[in-house]
Amino acid sequence: MVPIPSFEAGGDGMFQRSVVASWFAMWDLAKPVIAQVHGNCLAGGSELASACDLVYVAADAKIGYPPVRKMGLPDTQIFPWVCGMRGAMELMLTGDSMSGVEAARLGWANRSFPREELEDEVMKIASRVARIPTDLLQFNKRSVHRAMEVMGMRTAIRYGTDLQALSFHTETSKDAMQSFTKRGSGYEKGGVAKAFRERDAGFEKSKL
Repeated sequence: MVPIPSFEAGGDGMFQRSVVASWFAMWDLAKPVIAQVHGNCLAGGSELASACDLVYVAADAKIGYPPVRKMGLPDTQIFPWVCGMRGAMELMLTGDSMSGVEAARLGWANRSFPREELEDEVMKIASRVARIPTDLLQFNKRSVHRAMEVMGMRTAIRYGTDLQALSFHTETSKDAMQSFTKRGSGYEKGGVAKAFRERDAGFEKSKL
């Protein structure tokens, strides 16, 4: 059994609910959390970064959720909230990834910077945030979160765990999971990498 990030009641979707609970544990911290993203930020990595309050990316970063092509949905249905309906729909229907520039344009990230400038620029922004006293800063952060929650964000992300769990019951997802998790005499070294290549065949030329 896969370890779960935090305790949740058993049953279908337990793992997904535990992931969302951990995601909101970051969301509910009093202190702001800043993500500095470079390289590949895919699948669970994109979900983890999405839980942060501020997200800054290298222009050549690669962000997305390719498992929608074969395995299933994200545990956290964040894309519609930060990328809008059209941007989220393209990400979910193609499994294509965004560059850092595109991620900032669509709203997944605050800004993108050239890779060699990213750390310095993020530290500058973090220093500005840190100038605000923490007793007030926590309310500044929560005021934005409360507005999103009034619009239904927390509820929608929680509801998404049921859809994610259901997607794992499709024949496509079950076949994909078998190809990723084979063991014993049928397991080949490099089999997971092969499964990823097969999944992404034909999708090489992303337009995002």
